[in-house]
Amino acid sequence: MLSLEEVSKYYGDRAIFDRVSWSMPDDARVGLVGLNGAGKTTLLRMIAGVIEPDSGRVSRPQRTRVGYLAQDSPEIGGRPLIDETLSALSEISAANQRRLELERILAHEFSGPRHDAALAELGEVLSELERHDFYTAESRAEAVLFGLGFKPADLKRDVAEFSGGIRMRIALAKLLLQKPEFMMLDEPTNHLDIEARNWLEDYLAAYPGGLIVVSHDRYFLDRVTRRTLEVARGRLIEYSGNYSAYLVKREERFAAELAAYENQRQEIEHMEAFISRFRYQASKAKLVQSRIKQLEKIERLEPPAGAEKPPAINFPQAQRSGRRVLELSGAVKRYGDLTVYGGVDLVIERGAKIALVGPNGAGKSTMIKMLAGIEPLTAGQRVVGHNVSLAYFAQDLSESLDYDKSVFDELHDNCEGMTSLEARSLLAAMLFSGDDVSKRTGVLSGGERSRLALAKVLARRSNCLLLDEPTNNLDIVAKDSLLEALQRYEGTVIIVSHDRYVLNELVSQVYEVGQGHATLYLGNYDEYLAKKEQEQLAAAPAVRVEVKPHPAAHAANGKARPPLDRQAQRQADRNKKRRRELEERIEAMEARRASLAEEMNDPNFYLQRKDANEMIARYNSLGREIERLYQDLFKLDGAA
Repeated sequence: MLSLEEVSKYYGDRAIFDRVSWSMPDDARVGLVGLNGAGKTTLLRMIAGVIEPDSGRVSRPQRTRVGYLAQDSPEIGGRPLIDETLSALSEISAANQRRLELERILAHEFSGPRHDAALAELGEVLSELERHDFYTAESRAEAVLFGLGFKPADLKRDVAEFSGGIRMRIALAKLLLQKPEFMMLDEPTNHLDIEARNWLEDYLAAYPGGLIVVSHDRYFLDRVTRRTLEVARGRLIEYSGNYSAYLVKREERFAAELAAYENQRQEIEHMEAFISRFRYQASKAKLVQSRIKQLEKIERLEPPAGAEKPPAINFPQAQRSGRRVLELSGAVKRYGDLTVYGGVDLVIERGAKIALVGPNGAGKSTMIKMLAGIEPLTAGQRVVGHNVSLAYFAQDLSESLDYDKSVFDELHDNCEGMTSLEARSLLAAMLFSGDDVSKRTGVLSGGERSRLALAKVLARRSNCLLLDEPTNNLDIVAKDSLLEALQRYEGTVIIVSHDRYVLNELVSQVYEVGQGHATLYLGNYDEYLAKKEQEQLAAAPAVRVEVKPHPAAHAANGKARPPLDRQAQRQADRNKKRRRELEERIEAMEARRASLAEEMNDPNFYLQRKDANEMIARYNSLGREIERLYQDLFKLDGAA
């Protein structure tokens, strides 16, 4: 059990937490939610032991490891990716060095107290190494890295070559490899594409330890968490269920608390009116004094937390564009010998809401830059339609801000057709409130600059928005505000995003890009996945299987039963991918175990090999790992 006991934390005069208590079981799955600045990261850092509370106590079980993934990119470099990842097991590596020392002692001491002590300690050390699967560490590290989107060619690259976002993936891989009893994850999906997010969801859903996650991806929270802890006004409010269940229960709680607050406010107003009316009438003196005493005893309720929402985003009015907004004909894009697109034809019409999807490196950002006119075509033609006014957003637009201006002036001096009040409302929707709007742009963090750059794009008079990862630095509430605005937007939207909820709720067309092509699918993201699954099934070799039809397979009118719902189809796709990964890992581990068995069957094995005990332990550990993988495979087959 991990617990907080009367914990308080202050930054200056501001109370982030005021005497809060809370506990979680060893296997709890908790989603930590709340507005930006509410204290989510502070809470994680206190639980992880990175910072100490000003008062109160954080209690952790003895010999329990608490792992923490921060939002900041770590400063790492100087060794290959695989070595950097394995460095997470430094404590276990130290235990392995101790094993070697003990074996050297036993090689020279055949009896006596020193021999007996070394033998007893060796047993403990070997148990510790087996408990942490030390002998399969490299294969497990590779599996984690590949799941998070790295390629085999990356394993030997110096980690200093990777960008800050990719180094965050490395930090996550190291933490997953450690397998601590409790994991504190602060925005683990920020730098992951959709495929890597799906893999991480599967990994964490099966994780045996405790978990607290801060994430702005509601699908991720729904899949991984079973309880939700809301941080609001220095308090912690816990709800059973995942994020979707939390939203329903929070509204119910808010309605009940609001009713209690309004009832008390009306009661107080009635008492105060009575006191004011009869204060100077002697005949009512006792009644007035009674009301005054009642007022003094009332414990005043605060307005309920949970109603805070940013202002709605309203776009400046723009002229109506022609029917055809953008068109590519035979579009080719090359970088040296690399051909990203080899002759793409596409037409985007007025009012379309379109997503560009594909794995990292497929060319999504290149495509949106080609459509925006930022990247010139190597060959082919780009046509912009009649009266089309484009507005383009990308993360690197923050570099073009004037760092000497205030946040408000930087937006207000560049917005079109917005009043000062509307500009302030837009900034509030982008999470700039109060004194934040007076800050100098140069002192903002990278995420804050990105949000300001997005606000500048939204403030333009445009009828076609091209947005490359616009939600990366927004919390869930701000994302919802942006989504609602884009849904109301009468113009055309072309978006690249790893947020599956946004893609499902906004778009009605999906262009899959990759391998030099762009293929159109009608529908939202889930419908795109369902059609991809159908294509894969159609392309697979036919297998003759006799299946007894279910009585409900046909309705009375003879029509076939509708296909599986989108969620089931997505799960089937994940299961198929997971099954393939398990089979590949089993095959590789069985090959390694067979190689060890061949060496161990040598009659002179114990005489010639000084590391005989290590090899035996590795052989046994591989056997247990293979058995575990087979169990996972059987569970998948049973769920299919």
